Amino acid sequence: MDGLTVIIVAILIILFSICYLNSKSSKKDLPGPIAFPIIGSLHLMTKKPYIKLTELSRKYGPLYRIRLGGINIVIITDFEIMKEAFSKDALMGRPPDLPFELSEETIRTGAFNDMPWKEQRRFSLHMLRDLGFGKTKMEEHMKEEIIELLQRISECNGEPVKHSYLLAPSMSNNITSLVFGKRLKYDDPEREKLDRIVRGVGSLVGATSWQIFFPWIGAFMRKFKLGSNGQLIRLLTEMKEYIRKELKQHEETLDPNNIRDFMDGYLLEIQKKSNDPNTTFRKEVLIDLSRLFFGAGSETVRVTVDWTLLTCAAYPEVQRKIHAEIDEIIGTDRFPTWQDHINMPFTEAVLAEVMRWKTIIPLNLMRYTLEDTELRGYFIPKHTHVLGILWAIDHDERIWGYDVHVFKPERFLSKDGKKIVKPEYAAPFSVGKRDCPGKSLAQIEVFLYVVAIFQKFMVQAPKGSNIDFESLLGLSQTPKRQDLCFKQRSTV
Repeated sequence: MDGLTVIIVAILIILFSICYLNSKSSKKDLPGPIAFPIIGSLHLMTKKPYIKLTELSRKYGPLYRIRLGGINIVIITDFEIMKEAFSKDALMGRPPDLPFELSEETIRTGAFNDMPWKEQRRFSLHMLRDLGFGKTKMEEHMKEEIIELLQRISECNGEPVKHSYLLAPSMSNNITSLVFGKRLKYDDPEREKLDRIVRGVGSLVGATSWQIFFPWIGAFMRKFKLGSNGQLIRLLTEMKEYIRKELKQHEETLDPNNIRDFMDGYLLEIQKKSNDPNTTFRKEVLIDLSRLFFGAGSETVRVTVDWTLLTCAAYPEVQRKIHAEIDEIIGTDRFPTWQDHINMPFTEAVLAEVMRWKTIIPLNLMRYTLEDTELRGYFIPKHTHVLGILWAIDHDERIWGYDVHVFKPERFLSKDGKKIVKPEYAAPFSVGKRDCPGKSLAQIEVFLYVVAIFQKFMVQAPKGSNIDFESLLGLSQTPKRQDLCFKQRSTV
């Protein structure tokens, strides 16, 4: 190589380096609070992190970064930014350290945490549609459960009862029907075991979630099953054993010409793709997916119905309007159907406002960047945690008005009160490509349970007590367990 060539190559390298450095420097760093060694900004957190993270956005803006323990997290508190962010493939990942104890195979294939989630989601939605998801067939499953629930409530004869203990098994049984194709009787030991597991996992995931910020501590505590980790691992192991038993029975009785449930459909998909070494359709993934169905599909629905009952007990004028709408549209002689929601705007508005006012899932499930990306001019590197604060959107005065902390169903009604109006930023099931795939099922379930209960009963707080609206944060924002009285309606 002669001297001139060397000079030309050197100049090109210098020019390329300058262009690269300029492109990097043009990407702004996100603002955020000062981080201390080891703890980061964890000292700023409270028992209600969704409120604190929203407050910090007033200082640092709706898109900022915070270091909690050893983890850098990008925080999003604005709906438009969240919608833009969660439409990007780069932000579609899940962190490898979520406290759900996924199987090694699920982690290795990236079935949930990487881009293969797309094919898992696509198959799940297709399978649920084939099983009558959101259709009359699914409503019939729910009807059977709700009728038994109403009977259990009637047996209380209007006396105070911890209603959440009645709701939990009813809703988990809907998922049992969907995933395993069978209904467990109310007092079945298997059903009681399943309810205990689902309830325990919901609270323990919240109790151990702080460990995501200290991965080395979390790994140590999980390895030696210390504290709440030990209880959580035992419950998750019980759940896996239960599902594995169902899986074995399904394999032994599988008939390709008679798909009974989600598990049958998934097993057939595993068979179809058995020659593909890169497939994510595997038995261990099915077990993990089934566990997630119970957590997301039964517990959050129960919490929503629970908050609705408590709210209507605290606001009797709201309950009277629901009763009036039920009497006018459905009457007392037939069971409600999902089709009725079209003609019941006030009831629909109450449900939408409960989900906004109490924000059932205040912190969106953590995202994880799969590659370097950019958002609103800020550089976000690969392997960054990203957290959307749904509570911030639900309590944003700019979009909801100054009375954002007031329970007001009318904000979801047209001026004449005859139509339900749901703006796009009313997003209890998250936004973007990884929003909740079961949102349609959840909406149907919540509507049918609430309307069926109010068709038969008037709900009140026990004499001399008030409704406690303080919440406990686990997988969802859960109301404290408290009594309610269900009085048989005189119109029935």
